Amino acid sequence: MSFYHKVLGLKTNYHTEFVNITDYVNEAVEESNIKNGQVLVQSKHTTTGVIVNENEERLHKDIEYYLNNVAPKHNGYMHDDITERNCPEDEPLNAHSHIKSALYSKNSETISLKDGLLELGKWQNIFFAEYDGPCPRNNKSIRKCIVNILGE
Repeated sequence: MSFYHKVLGLKTNYHTEFVNITDYVNEAVEESNIKNGQVLVQSKHTTTGVIVNENEERLHKDIEYYLNNVAPKHNGYMHDDITERNCPEDEPLNAHSHIKSALYSKNSETISLKDGLLELGKWQNIFFAEYDGPCPRNNKSIRKCIVNILGE
């Protein structure tokens, strides 16, 4: 049994963005020389996530529209009342971003690996979902996503 670990550094350009990382994950699979097993893709942030979905721009806009209606900015969230929390002075008001991540994304996705290929469906792609971008900016560094591959 072999294990491979890679950290992807990602820049995001928009507040809400779905970054297709399928090619990066495929590169990690090739680098690992692991042919059969499991690939875990994990976000290292609480206002981002990992999703498997279709790579279609209008669908992404629909998802963003839906999430903005469910969790609009500046909606009186307790998390955004920084006078009641122990946090840095430049803490962003981003409760809506945490809610979007919790409702639509997962912290990680696991994809089967067979004969060196990700077992994704015809229309499936792997996305890093950003809900509090762009990054890097001010107090936010580049986003990080982990790819772990376990198998033989």
